[in-house]
Amino acid sequence: MGISQGWRVRRWSARGRTAQGPVPGGRVPQEPVPNGPVPSGPIPSGPVPNGPIPSGPVPREPIPSGRIPEGPGPVHPGSGSSRRFVLAGLGTAAASAALSACSVPASPRRTTSAADPMPGKAISIARHDRLMQILAHPDDDMYFMNPDTQRMLDSGTPLVCVYVTAGEATGINVIAGQPRPVPDKPAYSSARHQGLRQAYAVQLGLPPFTPWRKDVVTLRGGHRAEVNTLVRGARRVELVFLNTAMHTSHGRLGLPSLWTDRGLSLRTVVAEGSPLQETDAYTYDQLVDVLTGLMAQYRPTVIHTLDPDPDIQHSPNAVRRKDSEQVGYSDHADHTATASFSWAAMIRWVAEATQGKGEVPAFVATAYRGYYNRHWPKNLSPKVLAQKAANLLPYGGNEAWNCGNPGGCGDYNVGVGRPLTNKKGWVRSTHYRYPGPRPVLAAGQDGRLVGYGVLGLRAVRWRETAPGSGQWGPPRDLGGGPLAPTLGAAALTDGRQ
Repeated sequence: MGISQGWRVRRWSARGRTAQGPVPGGRVPQEPVPNGPVPSGPIPSGPVPNGPIPSGPVPREPIPSGRIPEGPGPVHPGSGSSRRFVLAGLGTAAASAALSACSVPASPRRTTSAADPMPGKAISIARHDRLMQILAHPDDDMYFMNPDTQRMLDSGTPLVCVYVTAGEATGINVIAGQPRPVPDKPAYSSARHQGLRQAYAVQLGLPPFTPWRKDVVTLRGGHRAEVNTLVRGARRVELVFLNTAMHTSHGRLGLPSLWTDRGLSLRTVVAEGSPLQETDAYTYDQLVDVLTGLMAQYRPTVIHTLDPDPDIQHSPNAVRRKDSEQVGYSDHADHTATASFSWAAMIRWVAEATQGKGEVPAFVATAYRGYYNRHWPKNLSPKVLAQKAANLLPYGGNEAWNCGNPGGCGDYNVGVGRPLTNKKGWVRSTHYRYPGPRPVLAAGQDGRLVGYGVLGLRAVRWRETAPGSGQWGPPRDLGGGPLAPTLGAAALTDGRQ
């Protein structure tokens, strides 16, 4: 079996991102690309081959026999093809460009080497599944990751959602048919947080105004964040609000600027009514460290991210602004930056965990397309779409509700029936950035099935314990990486895997 690596590097500039062509294969440098890994192949979506299988979203076409359907959840090798494969894992690269104008004197970023790519490391298999979602804004999970989130919740998988920005935007919580309200960023951030509490309470089968426990926790590096927790039986949801500002003091988009400007310190927003009343600020490294620390603390087995490499989309400026897309690309720049920070944190987590004789954390990542959903096929059945839209309604809330939150009772422009009437149609599909079956299956020379996938950003292999048994041994680390969450397969004529 041969593992090959390749990657694409993109650079961001103050005027937008411009693609720089493919970079030849070789050793992965120390920092991730702003646009994350760019694979071409199937996506594995779970940590181990012998746990429960949460359902994925409705597939666009019938699943061929011998393949596992798309969707997140633990990886389970199934009945597979008799062909023998050579794997091609496409990894990430390290590159970033600093903007010329820095808010404070520039200093070099701390460099973090990726984990040693040599094979044979021990793999730390978690005793329980856990899903972590890293979002740019409140509602990204509702629009782009459901129904997967709901199905994993229904399977009993604990959920941790990390919201990187405060979602305060202009501070205007639009109420349909009423005069434009006075901008109030702390209140709008608070209202969106309340909308999330309402939506996840309903997804747990509880009334929308069910009280949550609200805490202030100290994160890596002394940063502090509000954490909301709701438990129903064995099911648990935690919402972590980092609350970075959506814009810098000079009016630039905050997270994209933080990714490219090594001298920037991005402030936080204090949401109205939050138990956390002190402001904070993040540099690039501090945000990566905080996300890394959250991963090390919660040890997720599945990580949902947004799209680190959105499709190219050249639109007139008026159309682009109306669609909230960045110059030349089909998604909001905050989504792309959040996904990039997520990949940087995953790389750093694996590197830290495997220092010395440390074990590889067994997790898989799934990246979801964002605003470009409006251009892709509508792939949800009427029943699934209705449920996905219904989950957005308590998030949108209503200004007339008596929810007890001083900042408001939801993101009002999303409430009532608007998810289904919105012409942009974001709710009508759920698409993976790296789609395909999981894992890659082959038949070994001794008749046992062999499964290949990615755990902890590294290639792994499972073997059936006996031919036809359907039982699988533990994963074996094949090294490489940091790899994107997919492996491509090609058959060789000499039968090698």
